Amino acid sequence: MSQGIVGINLEELCVGTVCKHPVEDRRGLLLLGANASITPDVIKNLRDREVAELRIDSRDVETICVEDASPVGLMLEHERKERIAKSTPVKDLLVERFEEPLSTERTIELEQGMLLAKAHFEVMREELSDNVVLATEGFVETTNSYAQFLVEDHDQTVGVVGAAAAACDVDDRAVRMAVLGMAVATQMGLTGQQTLELGLTALLHDIGFNLMGDAANKPVELMNEPELWEYRKHPIVSVSCVAEVPQVSEGIQIAMEQVHEQFDGSGYPRGVKSHRIHHYARILNVVDSYLQLIFPTNERRGIIPHDALGLLLHQAGRGLFDPLVIKAFLHMESLYPLGSTVELASGEMARVIRRPRTGFAEPVLLSTEGQRIDLALGEATVVRPVCDPEVDQMRLPPKVLGTVLWHPSHPKMKMG
Repeated sequence: MSQGIVGINLEELCVGTVCKHPVEDRRGLLLLGANASITPDVIKNLRDREVAELRIDSRDVETICVEDASPVGLMLEHERKERIAKSTPVKDLLVERFEEPLSTERTIELEQGMLLAKAHFEVMREELSDNVVLATEGFVETTNSYAQFLVEDHDQTVGVVGAAAAACDVDDRAVRMAVLGMAVATQMGLTGQQTLELGLTALLHDIGFNLMGDAANKPVELMNEPELWEYRKHPIVSVSCVAEVPQVSEGIQIAMEQVHEQFDGSGYPRGVKSHRIHHYARILNVVDSYLQLIFPTNERRGIIPHDALGLLLHQAGRGLFDPLVIKAFLHMESLYPLGSTVELASGEMARVIRRPRTGFAEPVLLSTEGQRIDLALGEATVVRPVCDPEVDQMRLPPKVLGTVLWHPSHPKMKMG
């Protein structure tokens, strides 16, 4: 194949056209030979084989792709000629902000984005009163917006949206999952198209709760086995809500159903394991677990981000999570997660504002006096991570991290 390879969705193929060059899947396996006609049977065969993403020669884009068929695209891609950018890893688009201070204006915009997203969820709930979701343009708008924020300033976006807070309802949680998930996807080299699809997956994956009544309202840690059985059907219910929505591809639907599956097969609803789980779902499962830990439950306070990350690393060692996703998550947040608070040897408190250029342990801080501190330059020493005084948090001592018994599907925490 030519060096100009681009990624497209199956839904972008236009019936009745001819692809002059070979078509491969994302693993490089040949799907169609040169001069293949795109017929309904061809598309049906690819869909039956669960092929959601194709790699085609860039010279075939104008010929075989439906004009503006893709439901999502980074906001900077308004022109048709920029379509190919969607096959570019978002990591290559990030604006370098390491030496810059955080922007107050951007923080306000990020918080306003959360309010807009919550408004879209309200519209969706009204639609679900008739047991159907008609469209997802509002959620596509949310993923587009936050993807652009990540491109403009990755660290500030993660630090603002991914930080622990005093409260987090189901809508907030979905947005946080989308943003952190897209950030991990960026770290893993996913393309713009894939990253946005992952964000849409996160926003939609729990909407089935709106149709489940009492089965979704009781805290999971207080449920008995019959109640848990009903509760664990919600991913399937969520997929049924969007099955007829054109913007929600088959790949997104598969990932929605699998967000709560675990890498070792101990998740739900079907107990799928390892690489049989869609890669979007493997990413979002780690993000969801992290959010479960840093926010309080009915039986414990939230765990400070540094210790929550440590617990995830221990659980990954037991096979619970995809190790590649865990590694990317650590790179995305650093050992002291963005937005969290640490104590310095001087006794001063500081907030983590930038990831280190290399490694995991020496991020850039902002002191309470407004001083920028780059730990990699030896400008200060961190004594310990500390609880945010505005958030109900607790620490997990390092000596107990390896003995904690915890599972995302059974969130009640025990010491082994």
